Amino acid sequence: MRPFAVILVALVAAVAASPVRGPTRPRNTASASAGAYPGDAFLRALDKTSAPKFAVKIGLGAPSATTRRHLSQFRDAALAENINVTQPVDFLDETRQFKYPSFDHNKCQLSKDGNGVVPFVASTTLGTYFENIFQMIPTWTKGAIKLSRFDLFHGHLFANPATKSAGVVFHAKEYPADNTADFPYDLGFCQVDSNLNFVEKVMRKRNLVWTMDSSDKISLWWIDMGVKTGDQAVDGVLGGEPFYTLFEDTLGHVIADFYYLEGSELGISLY
Repeated sequence: MRPFAVILVALVAAVAASPVRGPTRPRNTASASAGAYPGDAFLRALDKTSAPKFAVKIGLGAPSATTRRHLSQFRDAALAENINVTQPVDFLDETRQFKYPSFDHNKCQLSKDGNGVVPFVASTTLGTYFENIFQMIPTWTKGAIKLSRFDLFHGHLFANPATKSAGVVFHAKEYPADNTADFPYDLGFCQVDSNLNFVEKVMRKRNLVWTMDSSDKISLWWIDMGVKTGDQAVDGVLGGEPFYTLFEDTLGHVIADFYYLEGSELGISLY
């Protein structure tokens, strides 16, 4: 099994398209060493003492000592640009690679890699940790978000050198039903038979952001993309109606995608 840091070094410079909706755009090509990403100010705003007007903080229970230790190592591995700097444990169990669920006779592939996804090594407890976050988001959002192949089923792991943090952007409301009046957009095979109605005030809150900073502080935020703060540096990553997607590559270099649906283990697809 390859150490996670080795994989990172090989793939940090890769440019790949994650599943986003609406007009496509090129990925941010800023280098990790430059540390200049459009979302730097956005992440710094989340790190302030008082909650920013565009986000609601969700209380997370403290992870176990084992989980916290591995989360810290995982953050460092994501930030590492040189395998001589970080020599983490193996995080991913490549011997248990599995195919993520597909639908409509394989026409709908929810994961970016049709060849399969890889779970965390069980002893790291990170798989269970992030599965629990997926499972609790519907409760934390009071039912506004649900675990579903049309709603919440994935997140994107990023690393931000400027803030020395790593995070996961969770995208919900991924495939609203095509509706001529409210949402006249064809999103492909994965949208077929969607039971997810488009409601703008709900859609603008389709993103959640989990972060772990250099001091091991862990936070989870529910983002309102429709808010304007008056700070141009922050507002540059907000908005984007009607899709309201918080693009992960504005927040840092993108490391991997997380996929989870009930009845299936959390799987990871590296970039």
